[in-house]
Amino acid sequence: MDARWTALASSAKDTAGNRVQSRYQRQAAHEVLNLDAECSARDIAVTAMAMFMFWSEKPERFLTDAAFRLQLMKRVRALSSRHSGLRYDHRTGNQGRVYRELSPKAGVIVARDLASAFGGAGLQLAELEKRDQERKQAMTDEINEALRELA
Repeated sequence: MDARWTALASSAKDTAGNRVQSRYQRQAAHEVLNLDAECSARDIAVTAMAMFMFWSEKPERFLTDAAFRLQLMKRVRALSSRHSGLRYDHRTGNQGRVYRELSPKAGVIVARDLASAFGGAGLQLAELEKRDQERKQAMTDEINEALRELA
């Protein structure tokens, strides 16, 4: 997983410096570089795979695949504090957090890259988790059946 993130970050570095790319690709590349500068590859991989496990377990929570990918990008992006800032409210005298939104087209690019890097592993992990749950349930059922036979 670390190698996949490293490959994604190095590709983003090449894209960010290339003025021939579309601005959305450059914006997405800068977002990946911001994540790379502030977050560990392990945290990013764990968060992305957890989102895929959640999607596998509860697909009804997302209306469409695009909605899932948007949430995947937002959850991974939330690991970094570079997309947010503080704003002072003069009326209340308090500071409030302000989130800088990524353009939708750049968000789709980041989400696509995250899905291609961690999607397969996340779905495989979800399948393993499902098998473990089924195995535990089968053992519980066997124990309950044996106890019923004893009684």
